[in-house]
Amino acid sequence: MKRGFLNGSKVKKEPLYPGSETSSGAAPPSSTNDSGAKGKGKEKEKEKPAPAFTKLAYGKVDKIGLPENYESPEYTRLETDPSKTDHPSDLLLMTTIPPRTYEGPDDPDGHSEWIVLGPTKAKVLNHPQYPKPVPKPIPAEGADGPAFEIRDTPDTAMSKGLFALRDIKVGQLIFAERPLLVSPRNIGLLGATYIPEGRSHDMNTIQAVAMYEWEKQLEVAVGRMSKENQKAFKELENNHKEDGSGPLLGIVRTNGFSIEEIYDGEERTDVNSYGAILKLGSRINHSCLPNVTYNFLVPSFSFQFFAQLDIKAGEQLFFSYCEIEQSKAERDAELAPYGIICNCPVCAHATPETDALRKEFKKRTRQYTVKIRQWISEYDSAAGAGAPEGAGSSKGRLNEDMLQPILKFREGLLGEGLKYTKEYKAIAWNLHLFYEKIGVYSKSKTFLEEHSEIEEATMRGASSL
Repeated sequence: MKRGFLNGSKVKKEPLYPGSETSSGAAPPSSTNDSGAKGKGKEKEKEKPAPAFTKLAYGKVDKIGLPENYESPEYTRLETDPSKTDHPSDLLLMTTIPPRTYEGPDDPDGHSEWIVLGPTKAKVLNHPQYPKPVPKPIPAEGADGPAFEIRDTPDTAMSKGLFALRDIKVGQLIFAERPLLVSPRNIGLLGATYIPEGRSHDMNTIQAVAMYEWEKQLEVAVGRMSKENQKAFKELENNHKEDGSGPLLGIVRTNGFSIEEIYDGEERTDVNSYGAILKLGSRINHSCLPNVTYNFLVPSFSFQFFAQLDIKAGEQLFFSYCEIEQSKAERDAELAPYGIICNCPVCAHATPETDALRKEFKKRTRQYTVKIRQWISEYDSAAGAGAPEGAGSSKGRLNEDMLQPILKFREGLLGEGLKYTKEYKAIAWNLHLFYEKIGVYSKSKTFLEEHSEIEEATMRGASSL
């Protein structure tokens, strides 16, 4: 995930669908410490990795059985020191972050179960600032306890959600938490999906094997959690009950948040990245007009959720499960795996014009800011050359009418809930400069205040970490 508060709209909550490129092992039975996978048993037929696939089925899917005489891989348990970082590069581990001790108390900020390749675990444990406590919200004056509660939503399709108990200012840290579970998004890596050489199976059968093996590994990972965390995990929504997913895999596919800061190897891709399931964060429902955003911090191994807009007491917290820079039809397609038909204000009032705005607002922002700077530069150059005042002069050529397309664009950004983006911030700043240059100081001040408001929200979020 891109660092910095309010600096991007890239999708962050997403289904864990990418297929495998390679398969290097699977997670073992439960262990209190780190556990590594290792095959055992009689010699088996020579095996080859299953073909890669990009998406698992969703919706109502005819049940696909495992191949006849399918033999599931067997594993031995290898326990290691949880602080160990020099694992083989292809060893898949189950570890607890921060580590638990046999006799000591649990960490007050909680623990995460993590299914991870050895070198990637080392990236976290060797981080120069690891470990750090989970950040805490700054208490509001006269307020006690969290700024939100979990309760049933008026929309039965959403089930439960998070609702503000008091007004929350844009940029404020609402809550932070360590995830219940972090696991690879690469299903082949986690599922150890192999098809014996000489046997040919269609993609549906291969996916059935992958989901079967993945469910077994998730059972182990969830079994390592505290009883409280197991309960919280199993109470999360599952929108994948009819597509072949097991009950735990269905929860993972429904509730996963991607983590951009943690990945295998040198460069992040879909097939080497990780996803997380959260106790609170996974309760946040979707809207294409989100009022919440998040960061992930490696040193504390935690998610921080911030107000992206001012939130009034009683309002529900929303996060966008899909990329917002898309048309309504494209958003609908991306939301389909969740079983979501979005009726947020943005979708309810979508038009070809608003679709175009969402797809193009970053590009148009760059164009408009360059244009304003060019106008101001030409004005200054002409004035410096001693151009006369009045009609036809440089000052006469710089007037408010030139801004009409840009002002209309700004109104569109506001209407689509895009005020607290770096694009809107750039537009506000350049409008301030333009109005200052032509001497319309009241409007110049208005846009300067808007820019400052967004800047303060950014700083408020940064100061919470």
